[in-house]
Formats: sequence, C-alpha cells, structure tokens
Amino acid sequence: MPRNLRLAALALAALAATPCMAQHDHRSMVPNGCQPLGTHKVGDTGCYIVAQESMADPPAGPLYWHLDTFADARAARTARGRNGSVIEAFGQVWLLTIAEESWRPEGGRHVATIGPFTPPTDGVQTATYMVATTDATMDSLPHSHPGPEVFYVVEGAQCLETPDGTQTLQAGEGSAVAAGVPMKLYGAGDTTRRALVLVLHDAAQPAVMRNPPWKPKDLCLAQGGKTPGGAISQPEYQSAR
Repeated sequence: MPRNLRLAALALAALAATPCMAQHDHRSMVPNGCQPLGTHKVGDTGCYIVAQESMADPPAGPLYWHLDTFADARAARTARGRNGSVIEAFGQVWLLTIAEESWRPEGGRHVATIGPFTPPTDGVQTATYMVATTDATMDSLPHSHPGPEVFYVVEGAQCLETPDGTQTLQAGEGSAVAAGVPMKLYGAGDTTRRALVLVLHDAAQPAVMRNPPWKPKDLCLAQGGKTPGGAISQPEYQSAR
C-alpha cells in the first residue's frame, strides 16, 4: 500500500476508535447574542432585545411575569397597565406585564403566569424583553444576569444548565432563574425553538454578564436535559400556566 494511503487508513482507524471526539461537533453558538434588534427582524435566528421599560416603583413582594395575547396592538395598549409592554412576535400581539400573581388585564387571552422572582436590589429596575429563535443544535455562551431571568417557550424546547443541574422546558412552559446564577442554554428536541425572555435588572447594570467564573459540563447534551430530580434545585424556578 502506498505510504499516503497507509497514513490515511491509520487516521481513519484512530477516528473510528474514538467516536466521542466528534459527539458535539454538529452544534453551533447562538448568533448575535441578545443584542438590540437593529436591522434584524423578529424571527431571525438569534437573540434580540425588542423592548426595555423602566420600573421606578415595582410592586411590593414576589413578582410574576404575565403573558397575554390580543387581537391587535391597539387592544393590547388599551389593556396595558403599570409595568406592561406590548410587542409583536411569532405571529401574536403580546402584552407582557410584571405584577403580583393575581393581576389580570381586561380582555385578551391569558397565556401564562411565571414566577415568583425578586430583583436583588432596590431602586430603579429595567425590564429588558428579548425574543429568541434558535435551532435545536444551537447553544449560548456561558453567562449570567444581574437580575432574575424569566423564560417562556412558544415553540420547540430548551435545556438550561447551571451549577445546580439542568432543566428542560417544552413549548407552553416557563421558568424563572434567580439573579447571578451562571448558566448555559442549549437547544433541545429536533425543532426550532422560539421563546420570549425577560431580564429584570438594576438600571445601572447591563442585562447580560459574560464569562462567569463557571464552566458548564454539557449535562444537557449528556443527559438529554434531564436530572434525577427533574429540575434544578433552585427555589426561584417555578412555572404556571
């Protein structure tokens, strides 16, 4: 056998002997990591900021994120209360409101109430709303937030790893993560993920903190996004329809 062919055969044999080396090489990073929408449009692949609202006087006690849909933006704006934002995303007009658990708008269709969560500091808070569209094979970079992050999955699925473990959310499910928790988000399942995201943070701080002193173990990939307990042991994780 010619020398070049022998070398190629040896390389293929070595690759075959180590199948785990390329186990995750089909995955890619989420592009445009949670930047302002700019020239992009809702539905483009990536994570984009679509609204930011100042909260100088948040409700006292535990907070909840309420998601309601309306027939049109005018109806949603009419129903908008304090600490509410109206956006159009994924074929729907959404009224997104931070309030106490029992709050409801007049009209519309109630989709979800997610919480409880609390801002880590007093003073003026900023509610940063994002839309995310990612393939099932996309991951985020490790990061954290200076305030609670709240997810609602509209379509597809996601898996979140933190130092406490993993949690998978399917379409129609939501969850809140406490401030400062380092995390990495993974696409899950086999369909495109579309999600709405809220980060409630001190107005003097950015919504996203990069490069936390923590390294994920890719548990979402190794275990399919499941742990023996089924959820991260984090008291601010809770989802309610």
